[in-house]
Amino acid sequence: MIKKLINLLYAAVLIAPGAVYAQPAEHAGQTKTFSIAVIPDTQYNTEESQGGNNALFESMIQWVLDNREKENIVYLAHVGDITDKGDRQPEQWVNAAKALYPLEEPLPGLPHGLPYGLAIGNHDQHPSQFAVTGKTENYNKYFGVDHFKGRDYYGGHFGDDNDSHYDLVSAGGLDLIIIYIEYDAFDEQQDAMNDWAVELLQRYSDRKAIIVSHYILGFNPVAGSNVAGPAAFGKQGQRLYDRIKTQPNVFLMLCGHVGANGEGYRQDTYAGHTVKTMLSDYQSRPMGGNGLMRLLTFDLEKDVLHVRTLSPYHGLEETDDDSRFTVPLFREAAASRQFDFNFDGKADIFRFVGGNWYDAEGIKASLGQKDDIPVPSYYRHFGKTSPAVYRRAEAAFYLNDWEATPLGEVGDVPVPADYDGDGVADVAVWNPRTAEWLVAGSEPVKHGWAESVPVPADYDGDGAAERAVWRFSNNTWYIATVGNVPFGEKGDVPVPADYDGDGKADMAVWRPATGEWLVYGQEAPLATLGKRGDLPIPGDYNGSGRVQAAVFDPAEKAVILEDGTRIPMEASIDEVVNLPYAIKAYYLELLKK
Repeated sequence: MIKKLINLLYAAVLIAPGAVYAQPAEHAGQTKTFSIAVIPDTQYNTEESQGGNNALFESMIQWVLDNREKENIVYLAHVGDITDKGDRQPEQWVNAAKALYPLEEPLPGLPHGLPYGLAIGNHDQHPSQFAVTGKTENYNKYFGVDHFKGRDYYGGHFGDDNDSHYDLVSAGGLDLIIIYIEYDAFDEQQDAMNDWAVELLQRYSDRKAIIVSHYILGFNPVAGSNVAGPAAFGKQGQRLYDRIKTQPNVFLMLCGHVGANGEGYRQDTYAGHTVKTMLSDYQSRPMGGNGLMRLLTFDLEKDVLHVRTLSPYHGLEETDDDSRFTVPLFREAAASRQFDFNFDGKADIFRFVGGNWYDAEGIKASLGQKDDIPVPSYYRHFGKTSPAVYRRAEAAFYLNDWEATPLGEVGDVPVPADYDGDGVADVAVWNPRTAEWLVAGSEPVKHGWAESVPVPADYDGDGAAERAVWRFSNNTWYIATVGNVPFGEKGDVPVPADYDGDGKADMAVWRPATGEWLVYGQEAPLATLGKRGDLPIPGDYNGSGRVQAAVFDPAEKAVILEDGTRIPMEASIDEVVNLPYAIKAYYLELLKK
């Protein structure tokens, strides 16, 4: 019997979703932080080959159960290749059940145990690689629809078996849908599965979505680094992302399959929302993977996702940059997350004095020297701002205190931003004489005029900053590849940022004469705050996901936020760094007139 019919009407076989899984009683209403365990390819554990054995698999599950309360682990996802020989060696499925079934033992507040789901990898199919003509009888014997039906977290399935399915869980006040899509190398039903996933995403549009599939992503181009270039999509992964990217509730995809380097990361932004994709697969390590797994910890209050890679069997944890790292959860640096130096989801107010960096409490870092231009941005981290300077005399960036990155020529204006949409900022300069933009590693691009203020930002929500200028001779925004928009008047100061929290930068101006903050497309001012002589320093100071108006009053020695909060700050207007240098330089020149 054919395992699935490609033209099966998936809507007709969806099982009605069960009750939403609630946090254990001891955590309910107490924390905005929870974790999801991720188990990568265990094929050599269940086969007990390549030096591996099932004890490594069992140790991962036992660690999850032992640390469930401590880490507030609410779910476990297996990314596929549970076994190596699929239906050819049924005893491997006996080992898989032996490892995983302890999760099903009742726990306080969890009558069906710890919720978990499994992706089907190519080694779980027989013959391998085929989603329709390949069989998964033993997977469905031990982990099929009937096994999960009735569990309070199980949502339903695609087709006539459990090879693709979904779960519904909630934690920390956040509702999630977790969708599993079967490996399909020969495209036997990719479109049908992707359509099914989109239908679920639309039906559960009020839930944030995680998608798990065995092969979505390859490994990082440089081992040990997430920022040396994004990992490449696999063919099925690219088609999956292209199909689901229009659904704004998707924020994370997880996969395995590629064991050479074992780790990969990329992030892609569409229409103001970002999907992060993570590969973890350690099967090529000793003992069939050394029992390595991942723990994803979601901190909703700080809006960050912490990733850890550990082996309970060996009692070790990997700490290189693509094994242990933190990324923004929902709010990206290209939109509302600006000047977040401590990664708490809120903008921090900093000043730069002679090479030292201070916040309101005191010195936080030393980098640079007198007359350097402070150019803080997220150069090394996804979303976390780092101190940096541009040395005028050398025409060079310093992202640390010992290595220069020459760029451009003396007299250029530093305009760092994420121009390629990879989630980290690029060093860049704008030449006010030629209007040329030079981004490190790219050819120069001419855009703008000498009588302009460079205002690069992500105006269209694709994750990449557009080269843009505000031409003060005619009060018009010229945004490369997007369009030209008249907005503002003489004496205004451009202050582009994401003021409505939609993931896109808004064209906006601050009017010193009246204190009005005006956003393009909004009839009423966003706020009336500040006066000539104050410094506009917009930022998300309360972690709401949208940028608020704010000014530094040098006479009062205080930062004044949109809600009226006053923060004392002993500083001069030259020292405060919370406004891009090009805009600040333009405004300071206005004050001289």
